[in-house]
Amino acid sequence: MKQGQFGLMVVISSMVTLLLIAGLLLGFSQVSAAAPANIDPMTAAQTGSAQQYISISALAFGPVSQFAVYYKDFNQQLLTLGNQPRNFTGDSNRFVAPLILPDQTRLAGLTVFGQDFDNQGEIRLRLKRCDHNQPRCILLTESASVVEYDGGLFEKVSLFNELVDNAFYNYFLELELTALGNSGLRSVRLETTIDGTGSPTPPTVEKWSLAGNATSFRLPNQTTVQARICTDDLSYLDNPTHYPVLIVDGQVINLTSNTCITVWGYNIELRRDFNAGPSSGTYQILR
Repeated sequence: MKQGQFGLMVVISSMVTLLLIAGLLLGFSQVSAAAPANIDPMTAAQTGSAQQYISISALAFGPVSQFAVYYKDFNQQLLTLGNQPRNFTGDSNRFVAPLILPDQTRLAGLTVFGQDFDNQGEIRLRLKRCDHNQPRCILLTESASVVEYDGGLFEKVSLFNELVDNAFYNYFLELELTALGNSGLRSVRLETTIDGTGSPTPPTVEKWSLAGNATSFRLPNQTTVQARICTDDLSYLDNPTHYPVLIVDGQVINLTSNTCITVWGYNIELRRDFNAGPSSGTYQILR
């Protein structure tokens, strides 16, 4: 073989090798950069085989009232009322964000991210579940930037337990802003787990009853807990003032017929007047 032919073969072989390497690198970069298909944009991360997180930006919230004055800061990803006068009327300081949740997953926690520099106001967020067939909504959990967070950034966690059932219910977030200035909501994160693959054990449903000589029933908790209190049908009582009331650490909460409420406290007690009829319901200690 002549020297010129040998040199030409070396050059061709080198070029083929380089083309193969370039093709492999291009294919790898395309695979690495490709976005997964059919991924819900609200789903931020997944850890393990069962635990998932759903993130909702504050910019996804819309005002309840058309007269609401608010600002969406895209740089800070912040929903804020700014420095307007502190005279909220109607729903002018309330905002909502609908949720599309995977069916039959279990909601286990909610984290609120925001900033609160106003010691006279707060950022309060509620997760609600509403019936499809009647205008009834139930509060699943509630979290707020209380006084200890009036110095700036905060991260507030609320734990609870709720099985998503899209056949009967829809779900939404409700935001109530009373903090002014550079205060507001940044985002909300929901923690979910898939039933049957490591999900938390559902809390036990227990009965409470105020009948006979019993005029009070205290939940048997030894520490501060989050509890869900439900009432049975109370329509047979001749006067709503005869309905039982819920007292949480001294705060009185009026109850209505066939409803549930989620509360957080240590001394959680149900009471009725001496001249009121019997009443009953259920309770669950969530956390």
